[in-house]
Amino acid sequence: MKRMNEEKLEKMLGFIKDYIRKNNGRSPSFSEILEYMEMSNSVGYRYLITLRDRGLVEYNGRDTLRVKGQEGMRLGFSRVPILGAIPCGLPEEHSELVEGYVALPDEWLGGDCYLLRANGDSMTGAGIDDGDLVLIRRTTVSETGRVVVALVDGTDTTLKRYYVDKSGAAVLHAENPSYPDIRPFHLAVQGVAVKVIKDVR
Repeated sequence: MKRMNEEKLEKMLGFIKDYIRKNNGRSPSFSEILEYMEMSNSVGYRYLITLRDRGLVEYNGRDTLRVKGQEGMRLGFSRVPILGAIPCGLPEEHSELVEGYVALPDEWLGGDCYLLRANGDSMTGAGIDDGDLVLIRRTTVSETGRVVVALVDGTDTTLKRYYVDKSGAAVLHAENPSYPDIRPFHLAVQGVAVKVIKDVR
């Protein structure tokens, strides 16, 4: 039997592991491995059997191909509620009504999260367009410079970039020069934006 090329063995194992990570814990098919490795059936089979004999993969010659720790490569998902729309313009009254749910990877979520649908064009400079879904992490505090859901003067909500000026006063800044800064008498942070989910146009 020909000696195995160690570089090709490492390449094949690397492809298998990388494929599993990128495909939510699913193993590649034998044909996908052959295509990537540019090998014939017989050569690819010998390499897979060598990886199996070295204890690097589990393979029964048919449909079972696994690696150690494969379950840990599977992404978890959580259903995140869409709690209506939030103004990306002047503050408006906002009520939390669940419009539906979206399944998102757990690795995106760092705590209690929800989605809001952006309404308006005041945050286009931050990549948030009208109709986009914005993933919000619930919190009552924020670092300066973050995009936040803000309750303004106890009644109206808006999505803006939060700053603290030299005097210590809160400022809500729009990412669109058509909108002036908002300097509320009272501001309560209700969440911090962490991701934007949008359709490709």
